[in-house]
Amino acid sequence: MIELTDPQLVEQDLVLTPADALRDVPAEGDPVDPPLAGRVRLGGPHALRLTPDELAADPALARYAEDRAALYDHYLVRLSLTFAPEPRSPRLEFAHVGLSLSSTAFAPQPVAHSMDPVRLTDAVQVQRVRRIGPQLSLLGADASLGEVGRTVTFTRNRPLVQALDLGGSAPAWEFRRTEATELTGSYPLSLVVRSGAGAVTELGCTVTAGVKAPLLRRYHRVLPDPLRLHTVL
Repeated sequence: MIELTDPQLVEQDLVLTPADALRDVPAEGDPVDPPLAGRVRLGGPHALRLTPDELAADPALARYAEDRAALYDHYLVRLSLTFAPEPRSPRLEFAHVGLSLSSTAFAPQPVAHSMDPVRLTDAVQVQRVRRIGPQLSLLGADASLGEVGRTVTFTRNRPLVQALDLGGSAPAWEFRRTEATELTGSYPLSLVVRSGAGAVTELGCTVTAGVKAPLLRRYHRVLPDPLRLHTVL
């Protein structure tokens, strides 16, 4: 295992434009939501080709890259997502960083060979009341008369960040606010892209965020210039 120095990722403020309302569809002629600005910043993406020379500090990794050099190129791609702590309203409910990998070659197509983080969770304490009513019927939460109840407390791990489509051409990270943690602060993200040897691969990026204002609404931004991954001779 080797450690590579983190690049100085230049962050940009993203102005996310309204997508569709998730819980209602505005009627024709209704005012359009303003863009979501000042809430999300994106660093990168930045790519480094993982050659045997780059991996020389770990002989096993260097051999792995060299043995597959005739078939594959590998790139370490880094980016970061930062949620601004202010303003607090509207509250960020979720965010999604989606990447699209495409190549000029017919095969093999580029894929996300590995991703980090794969999953980050929050331990959230949950209470449930189990109620039994007449004829030993399990009752819903609104039951109140003639039931016997017992409160059960347990801990559930709620996903805060999780990777999607590992091994595919559309890798992504999904962020969701939990009862314990708001979406705030910076999250470094990285993946190793495996593409066909000598192929030119393009990496597109789309950032989506959802807020309650007061209904749940979605905003997105597609980066205009895909990142090109290719061997410079």
